[in-house]
Amino acid sequence: MSAEPPRDFDQAAAAWDEKPQRRQLAAAVAAGIAAAIPLHRGMRALEYGCGTGLVGLQLASQLGQLTAADASPGMLLELQKKCRVLGLDNVTQLQVAPDCWLLAEAAYDLLFASMVLHHFADTGALLRHFRGALAPGGYLALADLAEEDGSFHDNPHGIAHHGFDRHSLIASLQQLGFCDLRDTTVHTIDKERGDGMRAYPVFLITGKKA
Repeated sequence: MSAEPPRDFDQAAAAWDEKPQRRQLAAAVAAGIAAAIPLHRGMRALEYGCGTGLVGLQLASQLGQLTAADASPGMLLELQKKCRVLGLDNVTQLQVAPDCWLLAEAAYDLLFASMVLHHFADTGALLRHFRGALAPGGYLALADLAEEDGSFHDNPHGIAHHGFDRHSLIASLQQLGFCDLRDTTVHTIDKERGDGMRAYPVFLITGKKA
């Protein structure tokens, strides 16, 4: 698998939360996960590609333990600062390498990722790792861009996919043994482009490991 080098995110980490679009997207994804999945205080959760915790920290108070995993030390540092301010003591940071998986087998009841899949060339391998990290009956929640024409990102560096066909993604998850799969459009990102404002839908797919 390959993903965008963490140094780019390290440089952007301190100012990451300043963009209103990012905060709005994270709020929509977090609300979508909370609506689709029965969260509870006994749940062991993992957010992969947590960034500064814009999504995960909104859910942490409803979970037993949240492992916040990211490849960028800069992003994890910002997350640590926010946990201190919010007084969250149930969040554990985990630095991962995109091409070296150290996730414990069957260790989590919930695994979620927002705007992460499009950075990985081998989506199938990523999904298999996610399945392995989930306990039987564990929940998966994936949010990402619907398939687009490549105009969304201003800088294509580190972008492996221009969004996803959600039906194909659901079919891949079914083949891996996930059930109760549902998808919804949780948010739409509006961006100014040469031909005017364009809307880019963001889907949320949820399912359960059989």
